[in-house]
Amino acid sequence: MDDVACEVGLSRPSVYRYFADRDDLLIELITRHARALLDRARKSVSRQRGLPDQIVETILYTAEHGRRDPLTRHVIVSDGTSLGRRMIASGTTEMMRAEMWDPLLDAALANNELPPGLPRSDIRLWLGDVTKMVMRGLEDGEGDVRRYRSILRRFVLPAFVSANAQVVV
Repeated sequence: MDDVACEVGLSRPSVYRYFADRDDLLIELITRHARALLDRARKSVSRQRGLPDQIVETILYTAEHGRRDPLTRHVIVSDGTSLGRRMIASGTTEMMRAEMWDPLLDAALANNELPPGLPRSDIRLWLGDVTKMVMRGLEDGEGDVRRYRSILRRFVLPAFVSANAQVVV
């Protein structure tokens, strides 16, 4: 905290007025960094038509960029560290999942692309877990983006598509 205070030109007690401790400061940095990734992901995904493509491309974009970025990784993968546990306990992880998925889900619901009654928190948790799985698979060399795109279309999208719509695999 001394280094942070020195870098920003504040006293150590002044830094503690804003952040209770080092983990609070790190959570704020991680959250800001994740929001920057989220903004880039939204721009990339905005070119996709409809919920199916948006879900697939959001997962792939986030997994691909998150696996290469240690700060974003803390939002995607709670690693059992005290910081990871604190991010979950503070609601930061859930808040970031909501910021990522709710705009897509809201638009899909308004356009009748999403079956009604699906619990939003369950959707966000599941999509977050799928993103972690894809990220780990890409890291381990178990598949490339093209293969994961196909897998997501076959196994994830059917949960979101109404009976009248078709998903092109």
